[in-house]
Amino acid sequence: MDSTDRKILAQLQSDNRTSMATLADQTGLSVSAVNDRVRKLQSNGTIQDNRAVLNPKTLGMELLAFLFIDLHQGTDEDNFVEAIKQLPEVQELHHVTGQHNYLAKVRVANTQGLQQFLKQQLKRQPGVAHTETIVVLESEKETTILPIILPV
Repeated sequence: MDSTDRKILAQLQSDNRTSMATLADQTGLSVSAVNDRVRKLQSNGTIQDNRAVLNPKTLGMELLAFLFIDLHQGTDEDNFVEAIKQLPEVQELHHVTGQHNYLAKVRVANTQGLQQFLKQQLKRQPGVAHTETIVVLESEKETTILPIILPV
């Protein structure tokens, strides 16, 4: 990956609707060369996906919570992970170090929705021993943009 690829990635990350012609102007390449680079970045997995980032509040998903999840010893973690991945309220699931096994980022409508999610979905999963919930009062920064370091 060279500095041109990094410029393309930086632009697509901030606006993935940027046209190939605009990317060509910004990089000094032809449209076909930029298109080839973007296809290569997609095929090698650098660009994982292209999608719209939605505002959760406009969709009625106003409550954001982080859940620490502890599993019983001997739990089949692969089955647990696959089951949790199917829950649409779970936006992220991370296997973490420390006293907890997993950290999940969950979005629901309100505290009633969170209670229902915990009671009806999460705590019914085989192997869940304990959860600890942290409700977010306000998000100061939330992004999917990764820092792309351009060579000097």
